Amino acid sequence: MSAATTAAAPRRRGARIGIALLFLLAFLWQVYGAVSNLVVWLGFARVMGQQLTATAWVVLLIGIAIPVAGWAAGVVLGRRRSPLGFALVLVLALCASQALSLSQLAFFLSVIGAL
Repeated sequence: MSAATTAAAPRRRGARIGIALLFLLAFLWQVYGAVSNLVVWLGFARVMGQQLTATAWVVLLIGIAIPVAGWAAGVVLGRRRSPLGFALVLVLALCASQALSLSQLAFFLSVIGAL
């Protein structure tokens, strides 16, 4: 019985690592979108001969931090669960990260429109 238990432990760890890396790709796609938003808005400001406001910088940098924090929170909260439970925690973290990113983007556009 102990041999079966020890054989299952590395396989479950490998499954968790694979799941975490698979979801990392989805979260990195969000980071890529946030960084591209920052680069584009910096370009727009440069073309207009202006600089981004401090509020715009904070909101854009928060947009980069949201997916990073979401993935880290999903890994930490799901690390002791079964591989399926771990994947479900990461799906929930990805959904929450997407929702927060969309809210952040809407807030950013309303702030830029007001300035």
